[in-house]
Amino acid sequence: MTNGTPRRGAAVFRHLDKFIENRVLKAAVALAEVAGLVTLVVTGVSAAVHWVAGDEPPGQSSSSSTTPVSTPTPTETSPGTPRLSTPTAAGTTPADGPRCWTVARVVIDCRETHRYEEIPTTAACDQAAVVGYLGGLATLDVLVAHAAVVPGGGCSVDPGRDLSGSAKDVLRSGTAAAWRRCYDGAVHKNVACSVPHTGEYLATGSLRRASDDECQLAALAYLDQTPGNLSDDLVVRPLDVKTGTPDSARCSIDARGNHQLTGSVRSLGPRPVPLAS
Repeated sequence: MTNGTPRRGAAVFRHLDKFIENRVLKAAVALAEVAGLVTLVVTGVSAAVHWVAGDEPPGQSSSSSTTPVSTPTPTETSPGTPRLSTPTAAGTTPADGPRCWTVARVVIDCRETHRYEEIPTTAACDQAAVVGYLGGLATLDVLVAHAAVVPGGGCSVDPGRDLSGSAKDVLRSGTAAAWRRCYDGAVHKNVACSVPHTGEYLATGSLRRASDDECQLAALAYLDQTPGNLSDDLVVRPLDVKTGTPDSARCSIDARGNHQLTGSVRSLGPRPVPLAS
């Protein structure tokens, strides 16, 4: 009995040692797992903070978290910018060219429908300024258009009707019959030379009563042709206008007989007389 007890005790201690060693191992494993979990959490939090804060110094926002501001290109129109076709306030100037006005005296781009067109630089707002702006000669050309004062006191061309586009130098294109003043004896009134008429007015460069010779000289320059060569179709007459009358018309070139003209005879040259058939 005495010899057996120490053997059983030794066996118990061996099992106890194994049990203790096993628990220590388990504890160590558990601690290692906890340490790994803590490291993983710390690493994740650090990465998250770095992602939010970025690499830029304080006070600067990360380029990845900002939205670029769209800047209008030269071909775009930013909100609030008036387009050229939009009437602007009275007295303002469109982007380019002279100013124009509607019949209600509202300033507008000349490419839009308008009634008045500015004559930018002129010493006097008179018929000579109108004729010169339109590209004609005040000493010869008699027009349906006349001078008009616009808001602000400026001078303008009033064609007597609405137009679209600038009228500058319009008399240099073709005969410009719609701008020239003629007379329709059938209805006894002045009309544009673009509609059937019986006579066309011209000036002599003087406000005195014109003589027959003065009208013949004026007609020579106006027709770019000797009036006598056209005597079968046309006749030149001085008008019964008193000296000093402001209107520049002093002579007329009339169709003979009961004929009518369908266009202007300005710069006729060798072309046929535009008689109605």
